[in-house]
Amino acid sequence: LGLPRRRVVVLSVAWLNLNVTFPESTNGQPFPWNQLRLPGSTIPVHYDLLIHPNLTSSVFTGTVKIEISVTQESRAVVLHSKQLEITKAFIEQENGKGQADVKQLQVLEYPPHEQVAFLTTEPLQVDKNYFLSINYIANLSDGFYGFYKSTYKTRNGQTRLLASTHFEPTSARMAFPCFDEPSFKASYTIRIRREEQHVAISNMPKVICSNLFEDHFAETVKMSTYLVAFIISDFQSISGTTSSGIVVSVYANPEKLTQAHYALEVAIKILEFYEQYFGISYPLPKQDLVAVPDFQSGAMENWGLTTYRETSLLYDPETSSASDKLWVTLVVAHELAHQWFGNLVTMEWWNDIWLNEGFARYMEFISVDATYPELQVNDYLLDTCFAAMGRDAVNSSHPISSRAENPTQIKEMFDTISYNKGACILHMLRDFLTEEVFRNGINHYLKKYSYKNAKSKDLWDSLANVSSLWLFLIDTSRDSKHKFVNKLFLSRQQAQSLCSLNPVCFETIGGTEILLWKVDFTSHLYCNLCPHKC
Repeated sequence: LGLPRRRVVVLSVAWLNLNVTFPESTNGQPFPWNQLRLPGSTIPVHYDLLIHPNLTSSVFTGTVKIEISVTQESRAVVLHSKQLEITKAFIEQENGKGQADVKQLQVLEYPPHEQVAFLTTEPLQVDKNYFLSINYIANLSDGFYGFYKSTYKTRNGQTRLLASTHFEPTSARMAFPCFDEPSFKASYTIRIRREEQHVAISNMPKVICSNLFEDHFAETVKMSTYLVAFIISDFQSISGTTSSGIVVSVYANPEKLTQAHYALEVAIKILEFYEQYFGISYPLPKQDLVAVPDFQSGAMENWGLTTYRETSLLYDPETSSASDKLWVTLVVAHELAHQWFGNLVTMEWWNDIWLNEGFARYMEFISVDATYPELQVNDYLLDTCFAAMGRDAVNSSHPISSRAENPTQIKEMFDTISYNKGACILHMLRDFLTEEVFRNGINHYLKKYSYKNAKSKDLWDSLANVSSLWLFLIDTSRDSKHKFVNKLFLSRQQAQSLCSLNPVCFETIGGTEILLWKVDFTSHLYCNLCPHKC
């Protein structure tokens, strides 16, 4: 099929005082923004979100009130929205007399960029906060992204309904209008209306349950949109508490709840390990783990409400295999590592998703080796590294940090390179810098960028801050056949001569000096099909 023609409008837009090329919105008017990334003239401070799903009709209604801060004078607030029918929008500001000036807004939509614009009659003033309120209606998603409907069957053949969320990377916009980019962190207050037979859970603990079956959840910490989560179901749970007082619960289909005990044990142990290892307390009062019947990914790290495939969370000692037990242990450890790497500190943009996934993959091995040494996961870490090198040798490989702008490119970043190659690089860095120095470096990184966003350079700077070495991480050319990331470690005295490493030879730039290189070497020995480090 041919692509639909896209019309653009070239005109002088008086309310922006610019001569620019604008795309055409769905009603024929010029849309006031022409970039995939949001403008940044307004930023979110807090979301007050009310969701009311009807699981029978597969429709949900929502109201979101967003407190926004204005950084640049504008007559338009541009944010993300996908497959949402906006029925009403208005903006209000305190007038200094204890009253609010409420004004209706014109709404423009531009589906190719999944954006919506709210036009004001007067410019929004810099350094002022406003409240943008939006009412909308939408269908529960048929797939496994956004706010979607799921089912499971009981032993007697009854079909039970539930609704769950999966927002990473760009699907929060399918559940509520929002600034759906990782750097637009904000806090959230969530309310969910449900039927009597259901329970609702979200990122934070429930603080109010009214007679109208509207559950109110405590305000979240500052976080990115893709980490917001809520589930409406008839699931039941088992719970335990860590030594620091965090309530850990595992939710599942009531008929499978007996298979949740091992995951609960693992989650408590791993959370306690991470708090000690990172030197940073888990910041929420609870951590829920939910086995979702229909789930595309292996798991998802929503802050305080991690979600899993049933096969990634449930373990039956009577019927499950040893490999099943290892898988559940590693996946739980991976998602809980994200509570620090990804949630507490989030990559600034999706090109650096390896900062989330590479660290989580690396830490799953470190944490499980410390808490369950009998599983011998160090063998699997080495196997992961060698497999990553093999994958990285093909022409279609890419540097761990690569350009990603649109949703399709962003999803493509969730691959073996970001996960396994990222973990392999961190593993080699630890071996070179020593465990103590490397750990101090990542702890410095986590503390410095808590509740903020970071880039790859910020990690290298944190490692350099605690090390006597300068670290140069050099990617080979995007056009090069060989995509291995080359690492170069120089003492401060040697740093006058910047050197490059390629898959063929070592050479200095602008000189013939012969240097002595320290090269870490790991061999791969297979005995009875099990890899061992020599």
